[in-house]
Amino acid sequence: MEKLLFSITANGSPEVLERQISAIDRFSPGSFICVHHARGSTFRGGDVPQSSGSCNVFFNPNSYEIRPQEGVLHAHVSNFQHAVAQSLDFDKIVLFSAEDLLIKSGLGEYTKRFTTGAQTELYESIETANNWSVFRPEVLDSAGMKHFLSLLGLPLFAGGQAEGQFFSRRVFAHLERMYMESFPMEPCGFPTEQILPPTLNMWLGFTGTNVSLPITFTAANAQMDISEAVLHQLKTGDGALHARAKPRSLRPVHLGACVLKDVYAVSLPADRYEAWENVMSQSEDG
Repeated sequence: MEKLLFSITANGSPEVLERQISAIDRFSPGSFICVHHARGSTFRGGDVPQSSGSCNVFFNPNSYEIRPQEGVLHAHVSNFQHAVAQSLDFDKIVLFSAEDLLIKSGLGEYTKRFTTGAQTELYESIETANNWSVFRPEVLDSAGMKHFLSLLGLPLFAGGQAEGQFFSRRVFAHLERMYMESFPMEPCGFPTEQILPPTLNMWLGFTGTNVSLPITFTAANAQMDISEAVLHQLKTGDGALHARAKPRSLRPVHLGACVLKDVYAVSLPADRYEAWENVMSQSEDG
């Protein structure tokens, strides 16, 4: 089983973060957790109650500006740098948003089979290419993107969901170097976390590397609610889920195919936490 580092971009709510940490300790014990809080946040590490497993939690002392839809990859890069500086022994890094919650055990065994996990949709090559707001010429033509693509020898970038992407330590170190060479440690005007990791993932696939999908299910781009029934199906991994995509949204990567067995987390708004708790409790009672 691999040692995992969860990189979390927290939203400033101690309660939400405590839930994330508790779920990680429950379903992936022994994992490291590195938390980034945006510049200007009033959050302090001491605001999170010290649970039994929280000695594996590291709060990044560097707080960078975060703006919606303008990129948070620099926060994950900073978390990675902090983890390396702390000499943490991990094999893979998993990128979590503030809403991601683990739903079952076995992630460390699953990630061992792949070098990376990310959705890869090629610019101008999918049905939603003209609809997804991130596929814009100005992103492709920006100086930072041009330099990033030149380092990979690619003419176009790819896109994908941000939640639940994972990378080997070696691959993310490569991504970190390319990011630092191409972009500043600040918002870049587009969601870097949805573009740069998938683009690297695409390049790795071209070179014969075994890559997977993200491990987080999200309904952000679909016309569906995550009910207790959906959560139960995600946890068992049986069958497939179907729903229409929202207009001007990226294709929901885990819908319409029998890939739920590869889902280990769910992106869940805070007001749906009770549903998650009920399903997790039912599985324990069963």
